Amino acid sequence: MEMLNMTDISKSFFGVAVLKHINFSVAQGEVHALLGENGAGKSTLMNILAGVHTRDSGSITFDGQKLDQISVAAVERAGIAFVHQELNLFNDRTVYENIFLRKEITNKLGMLNKKAMIEQSRTLFESLGVDIAPRAMVSELETGKKQLLEIAKALHTKAKLFILDEPTTALNNEETAHLFSIVRRLKEQGNSFIFISHKMTEI
Repeated sequence: MEMLNMTDISKSFFGVAVLKHINFSVAQGEVHALLGENGAGKSTLMNILAGVHTRDSGSITFDGQKLDQISVAAVERAGIAFVHQELNLFNDRTVYENIFLRKEITNKLGMLNKKAMIEQSRTLFESLGVDIAPRAMVSELETGKKQLLEIAKALHTKAKLFILDEPTTALNNEETAHLFSIVRRLKEQGNSFIFISHKMTEI
């Protein structure tokens, strides 16, 4: 079953055409590699899907719904998560605070329920087989664990489609193998992935 369909997508910057009538689709439960030289338009196409850039023409359908007014927040609500190569984390906050940023759990008095957020973070990491302490400061994490934290954040939003932009650049071989095991497990559950990379062995 088709999860994503981008049809006739075009985009120009300052009169220079970057994308010309691009068609791109991803099926449910599929890992789809997206390849191309620097400047080929990979990131531009994905940034249009993620709501970062507006398209000049074309249509996008995701999970059976046409996406007309696209914004970063709307795309996230629809179930699309973009894990950028440049990690979008706050180093001066704890792991669990990063996961629940703008989605904090509060009690009846409106106070933060730290215990619930920590416990849910721990459960999330256990489901991924990731050894990260919810109370740890992000600044203390190795780069590989920061990448896995970004994946966990995306999972917490209940994403159905994950865009991974060069996700293994900062990972060692063991961390890369672990990431791929997570991708395979989520694929079996019906999640889809767009994998942007230039490493042919990984593809």
